[in-house]
Amino acid sequence: MHLVSCGRKLGNILMYMEIECGYKVDFVDGWQPEALKERLAAARRIVMTAHTNADGDAVGSLTAMFALLTNALTHSHINAFTLTPMLPDGCPEDLTWLPNTDKILSGKTDLDRCRQAIAEADLIVCMDLNNLDRTGVLADAMRASKAPRILFDHHIGPDRESFDLVISDPEISSTCELIYWAFRTTFGREVFDVDAATSLFTGLCTDTGTFSYSNRQQSLYLAAAELSQMGIDPMEINRQIKNVFSEARLKFFGYAMSELLTVYPDQSAALMVIHQEDMLRFGVESADLTGLVNEVMKLRDTDCAILIREEENRVRLSLRSKRFTDVNRLAGELFDGGGHTRAAGATSYLSLGETVKKVKKHLGLLVTLLIFTFHFSLFISCNDVPVIEVQQKKPSTTDVDLINTNRMLAQRESTDIENFAARRNWTMTDIGSGIKVMKTREGNGPVADYNDTVAIRYTVRNIEDKVVYENVDDTVVIGRLQPNRGVDFALRTLNEGCRATVILPSEEAYGVPGDGNRIGKRWVLIYYIEVVKINN
Repeated sequence: MHLVSCGRKLGNILMYMEIECGYKVDFVDGWQPEALKERLAAARRIVMTAHTNADGDAVGSLTAMFALLTNALTHSHINAFTLTPMLPDGCPEDLTWLPNTDKILSGKTDLDRCRQAIAEADLIVCMDLNNLDRTGVLADAMRASKAPRILFDHHIGPDRESFDLVISDPEISSTCELIYWAFRTTFGREVFDVDAATSLFTGLCTDTGTFSYSNRQQSLYLAAAELSQMGIDPMEINRQIKNVFSEARLKFFGYAMSELLTVYPDQSAALMVIHQEDMLRFGVESADLTGLVNEVMKLRDTDCAILIREEENRVRLSLRSKRFTDVNRLAGELFDGGGHTRAAGATSYLSLGETVKKVKKHLGLLVTLLIFTFHFSLFISCNDVPVIEVQQKKPSTTDVDLINTNRMLAQRESTDIENFAARRNWTMTDIGSGIKVMKTREGNGPVADYNDTVAIRYTVRNIEDKVVYENVDDTVVIGRLQPNRGVDFALRTLNEGCRATVILPSEEAYGVPGDGNRIGKRWVLIYYIEVVKINN
């Protein structure tokens, strides 16, 4: 891709991408670049932070933001300000090679300084988190601050109420990629230097497993290509990411794989449980476990992997999947966790034993539910990969065939949905469980939340684009739509006055039986919804 060959200078990246590549970067919240400029121009003391147990995307976002805002002083008319980057647990040792990490305050060792900086700030920028709870020991000070807050994030369900400006896209590969396009659109290429590009490229690599997953959008490769032209050394970055294990960490990975991993081949799943004493024995910390669950995903026939580790006063869960399991939904059902369809996390305040028992019981029940509902043609959740207890009876060949058939049908349905949207050139956001949403008109009222009463007007079509129900006026209560819970989930992303097109896989609509009236068995449904009124 060569800008020179275009024969013109294009100042707007969205225009450039439409002309050169036929692709457009859209941000879910529809923010305008001027809104970001105005917030920055009004600030004098900016605090920046990311989530606890920071990974490459979090540290990359934070250090890149430091470089980008510093450069914005030189290349724009933004007034001078002070920048204070901080992390709840400090910067992990294996990422200290990134530029500007020496400027990061740690909530562990510099908590008083962090709190003072937050109290004095007139702008707070949060990255790679969808709610303030993920700022750990900094959360109370963050909530107490009266300063405006900006969020850059790519997780599902950002807490919009806690932020004054939300720049979000759950479909994008990483927060670093999101920041790249946001600043590329707002300030142009001149604010990017080698430091910013190195940090951003690192986040792209770590959150995609070096472009091996979370990479369905063309924008990832376009961002990587442009960053690689900014003086960075991709090979050195990759070496720093992958080849920086300490002896203790490498030995612990080997121990964990051989002694702490249980594989359930018939259910395409794996579970790893780590006690604190395991970590003490090898002298490793939580940060040293980064990437361990991804190593489990290298198992050829494993679709879902769950890592459970014991910490002081809590238990952490990391969940990953390849194709079928919606681990964002699974994390939410287990412990109010979340993240992405293929990568999620959760925190449990039960004991380690009770946490493991709950996970096994929950996943074990999914087997029973899946087989039962298939036999009796009831509502099916075919995105969940079941895991059974070791002592449970192995599913029969018939049961496994039914599960595999269900997965095949779900995959075929997913392809049909993708093709349906592609034929119409719809740019849609997957909000989880295969539910796709595209806003056609922004609203200006509140966003629907649990137990809210919402007046809606909608038309329903099937995958063959035939009208099923037309211009229906209805009132629903969020959290109580069963069946058809896909509409429930979609409404939680829309605000009053908004119009949107929503595509529901059959499992998130009326499932196998249909509605007994106009909706047939296993129908994919397309809703054209207007949110008329929300009563909190």
